[in-house]
Amino acid sequence: MKKIIGLLTILFMAGMIFANGSKESSSKGPYKMKFGNTAGEKDTQTMGLYEVAKRLNASGLFAVEVFPSSALGDTDDIVEQGLQGAPVLTVTDPGRIMSYISDFGVIQMPYMFEDASGLNDLIQTPLYKEWEKEFEKKFGLKLITSNWYSGARNFVCDKEINKPSDLKGLKIRTIGSPLYTESIKAMGAVPTPMAWSEVYSAIQQKAIDGAEVQTPSSYATRLYEISKVTNRTGHFQLIGCVVMGADVFNSWSKEAQDLFVKTFREVGTENQALVKKLTVEYEKEMAAKGMIIRDLDKTPFIEAVQPVYATLGYTKLRDELFKQLGKK
Repeated sequence: MKKIIGLLTILFMAGMIFANGSKESSSKGPYKMKFGNTAGEKDTQTMGLYEVAKRLNASGLFAVEVFPSSALGDTDDIVEQGLQGAPVLTVTDPGRIMSYISDFGVIQMPYMFEDASGLNDLIQTPLYKEWEKEFEKKFGLKLITSNWYSGARNFVCDKEINKPSDLKGLKIRTIGSPLYTESIKAMGAVPTPMAWSEVYSAIQQKAIDGAEVQTPSSYATRLYEISKVTNRTGHFQLIGCVVMGADVFNSWSKEAQDLFVKTFREVGTENQALVKKLTVEYEKEMAAKGMIIRDLDKTPFIEAVQPVYATLGYTKLRDELFKQLGKK
């Protein structure tokens, strides 16, 4: 029953959005779009969406509105709305859309990347370009870019974590995808998927013990008010995949398409630097408010997640991608 109600909700929201912009697929423009995400106003991802909207609107080719804080629904809801033909876009991640192409999840695996520095090279690899085509051809999903970056994910809870056994029995919120749940389980915790909008109250009510999350989102959600420690494991470098329905994208002029992709990739590069800068600033602010921000030896966590590559069938794929990136 819940699945039926959820599907009806998605179809209703998509219908409302499409009805509100029935001329949005006109080949002449301006092309109306709604950008939605689950992050708050102060999150770097939301800042990036506003910046893209500003630049696109200034071109005269687009009329874009931004809806943060789950105003258009959860991430998966917005993706589904786009596939139904609604003029919406969101920033998802490889762990979610690997449900379409399982191999795509390899780029989001734990300790796959040390930071965001390789993302611009990633989207130029032959493997990535194959996935890009497959998303559109098989599923009608337009992958605009995957060089957006939300930050390194850490364990935020009331306990200092030094090794995987310290996480034993702790219910840690994560994203509901095998990539995330298997990785968090391998690191010792009890993976507990839930919508990000529910996390603050869940920690407050002791339904979960904490979350694995990047600092900009932790700060924007004010987790420092209810959790004592940020353990900087940096196990995932959270990649942002900008997606929308291919039918809407392909209804635009070539000029509009090129500008759209170019703008998102440029802002993605800029946001990588912004995330790095604000992570430092936010952690200083959280520390000033009483939260412990601590580094630790990542080696036992890196070792703990290695079997997950084999479990998900990513060992050879990782080696091939590293080869294309010139990494060892």
